[in-house]
Amino acid sequence: MVRAVQIKRIGGVEVLEFVDQSIGELKGEEVLVRHTAIGLNRYDLEHRKGIRKIKSLPSVLGVEAVGVVERLGKKAGDGLQIGDRVGYCTAPPGAYCEKRVIHQKYLIKIPNEISDEIAAAVLFKGMTAHYLVNHSYKIKPGAVVLVHGVNGGLGQILCQWASNKKGVVIGSVSSDDKMQVALQNGCTYALNYNDKNFVSQIMEITQNKGVGAVYDPIGYVTSRLSFESLGRFGIYVSYGQISGSAPVSFSLLSSRSLFATGTSIYHYKRDRFTLVLTAMEIFEMIKKKLLAVRINRKYKFNEIIEAHRDMENRKTSGLNIIKIS
Repeated sequence: MVRAVQIKRIGGVEVLEFVDQSIGELKGEEVLVRHTAIGLNRYDLEHRKGIRKIKSLPSVLGVEAVGVVERLGKKAGDGLQIGDRVGYCTAPPGAYCEKRVIHQKYLIKIPNEISDEIAAAVLFKGMTAHYLVNHSYKIKPGAVVLVHGVNGGLGQILCQWASNKKGVVIGSVSSDDKMQVALQNGCTYALNYNDKNFVSQIMEITQNKGVGAVYDPIGYVTSRLSFESLGRFGIYVSYGQISGSAPVSFSLLSSRSLFATGTSIYHYKRDRFTLVLTAMEIFEMIKKKLLAVRINRKYKFNEIIEAHRDMENRKTSGLNIIKIS
C-alpha cells in the first residue's frame, strides 16, 4: 500500500483526502516509479475545481513527478532499467502518491547533471513554455509580446525563453513590488496590470502598434486589458483561467482581425518523439544557464492540502515542488 491524495468530487480544498491504495500488477509496458519529487502546478488546482475535466472520479491529482524505476513490466524496454531516474509531465493525473504504475511512453530519463528537484520543478512548465513560444505564437527576433502572471513559475520560464529568442518581453504583474521579478527573468519592461494607465503604457512602448501576442494564464481579470493591448492580427494565447474564463466574441476579434487560442500540453506534446526532443532541449538550456530554475518552496507530502490552499489564495510564487521524504 502507498499513500496518495485523491478527490471523489470537484470542489474546494476540502475535497482533497489522503488515502492508502494498492499498487497493483504491472502490465506489458508499464513501469513502477517510486517518486522523489512532485511538481506543483495550476493544472492540479484546475482539475480539482473542475475547470479542466478529469475522466473519472475518484481520481488522484498531479500531472508531474520525478522518481526512480523500481520494477519493469514484462514488455517494458525503451532503454529503461531498474534504478533509472525518470520524470513525466504528460501522463493522466495521478502524481500525488508515493509510488505509481505508469506506461513507459510517458517517461523521460533525467540526466545526471539535473537534480530530481529541478526536473520536477521545470518539466511541465518547460514543456508548456516551449510550445507557447515556438508554436502557439512563434516568437521571432524583435517580436513584442505581453506576458501576464510573470510572478508564477511558468511565467518566469516563459519570459526567459521568449527573451532567449530575442523577443521584446513586457512582463505583467499584479503589484509594483513584483516588477523586479519580471526584470530578473528576461523582461525588457515590467508593468502593473492594476495600473489604470496599463494599456496606454503598452501603446507607448509599441508606438501605438500594440503587441503581437498576449500570453495569459489569468483569464477573466486580465482579458480586457489583453485584447486592448493587441495590435492588428495579434493573438490572445490562453494557457490558464485562474480568475475565470475570458469573454471572447467574434465582434471583439473582428475589431482588429485578432486571433484567440486555448492551449493544452496534451495536444502539443502528444507523441513520444516530440516529448523527448523537447525534454533534451530544456535540459540543455538549464545546463548552459539559459534557463534559471529557482525553486521557491519545497512542501512535504503531508503538506499538499496546505499547498493547494496557498495556490487558491495566490500565496505561491515562482516554482514550487512537493518533496517525498
